[in-house]
Amino acid sequence: MIDSIVGTIQEVFNNYVILNYNNIYIKILCNGTKFSEFLGKEKRVYVSLKFNENLSELECYGFLTREERELFLKLQKVTGVGSKLALQILSSIDFQELIVEIAKGNVARLEKVKGIGKKTASRIILELKETLKKEFKVASTSGKEEKTYEKLEEISLALLSLGYEIDEINQVLSSEDFSELSLEDGIKLALKKLSKI
Repeated sequence: MIDSIVGTIQEVFNNYVILNYNNIYIKILCNGTKFSEFLGKEKRVYVSLKFNENLSELECYGFLTREERELFLKLQKVTGVGSKLALQILSSIDFQELIVEIAKGNVARLEKVKGIGKKTASRIILELKETLKKEFKVASTSGKEEKTYEKLEEISLALLSLGYEIDEINQVLSSEDFSELSLEDGIKLALKKLSKI
């Protein structure tokens, strides 16, 4: 696997650049704005190679830092988030801000990204929140509150997978105390409440 490519940024467009690597011109999908200051200069680009949806073409995605690329890969593990949407997210929200907003659970901020609805935004937060908190040391709660929060996240993911809307789920989870229930009992109680909405 290629980790990075060093070459001259030959041309810059909105969503890709052309990198000259020993007179081989490589199209790299990226946030062109971030690369514009390096036009005509030699730059190391961290890359991720992916086949397109039809498996007919190998696409190269590029980032200025290894951390950005790692977040790009993590985003794609979320159901409903492919390579292009992951890049769109990283192009629309500054890397550090994105880490904080996901850790804070800010669904509304993610919804502002073109192509992301409430359900996808909720999935991103539910599936990546704790991972990003640990890896990037974002402040978190602890003890009993943390365990309860993790349980609520698991219940939310289970209900989302069954097709319920995040607003309905939040309404139910905020109306009952799930702290003393097992995960299985918590899901059963939530389903019972949802059936009455």
